[in-house]
Amino acid sequence: MNFDLSKVELSKNDIRRGIILPILLNKELAEFIGIVIGDGHLSISIGRQRSGAPLIRSDLIIACNLFEQQYIRYIREQFHLLFNIQLSYEPDKRSSTVLLRAHSKGIVQFLNKICEVPLNRKSDIVCVPNIIRNADHNIKYSFLRGLADTDFSITFRYRQGKGHVYPSIRGGFKSKLLVQHLELLFKEEGYRYCTCYNLIKMDKRFGPTTINYIYLNGNGNLRKWVSEIGFSNSKFQRKIEKWQKDGICPPGF
Repeated sequence: MNFDLSKVELSKNDIRRGIILPILLNKELAEFIGIVIGDGHLSISIGRQRSGAPLIRSDLIIACNLFEQQYIRYIREQFHLLFNIQLSYEPDKRSSTVLLRAHSKGIVQFLNKICEVPLNRKSDIVCVPNIIRNADHNIKYSFLRGLADTDFSITFRYRQGKGHVYPSIRGGFKSKLLVQHLELLFKEEGYRYCTCYNLIKMDKRFGPTTINYIYLNGNGNLRKWVSEIGFSNSKFQRKIEKWQKDGICPPGF
C-alpha cells in the first residue's frame, strides 16, 4: 500500500533541491526509521528573518559518534538513497560527536506524519511506530537493526574458567512504552528476553534519570539475531566476528 503523502508539504526550497519522499515502506526506510528513533531528533522552530517576518525552520538531526566514520558514511548514503539530498556533517567541538543534519519541511513532516516519529523531545514518549508493528518480518528486522545500531550495546560476560564468552544484547530507553513494544516484537519473532523497568541511572547532564532496559542474553539469541537481523554498524560486526572466530570477546574490543 502506498503512503498518503497528501498531508506532507514540500517547501519551495525542498522542490528546488529535488527532494523526493518514499511512497512505500521498504527495508531501507524501516532501518532509517530505527536510526531516527534511536539517535535522531525532529524539530520545528519559529524565529525571525532580518525583515522581521517569521521564519519557520524544520530540522532532522542525527547524533553520531565521531569515531564511527564507517557507520556515519552508511547513514548518509542511506539517507541520500531515500530522499535524494545529502545530510550535512557537523563535528561538535565540545564532544566526540558528529551531527548529521537536514533542513527540510517535507522530510520532517514525512518522518513525523507518515513514519510516526515524534517532534522535539521524544525520549520519554517514543514507541515503535504502528507502520512497523503492523509490517512483515523483514520490515521489523530492518527497523530493529537501525535501532540497535544506534542505541543498543553488546557485551560478552565473564564466565569462570572460560573468559568473556556469554553474549548479552541490551537496549536502554527512557520511554517505557518503547520497551513494551520491543517486548511484543521480540516475542512475536521468537526471541527470549528479559526486562528491567524504572532503574535510576546517573546522567552527567541531567542528574538521576529513569531508564528501562531490555536484554537478549545467550548464544542462541545472538546467533538468531545475526541470522535474521544483523548489524550495519561495524563496531558490532567486529565484536561478533571476534566471538565467532575465537568463542570469546574481551571488554574494549
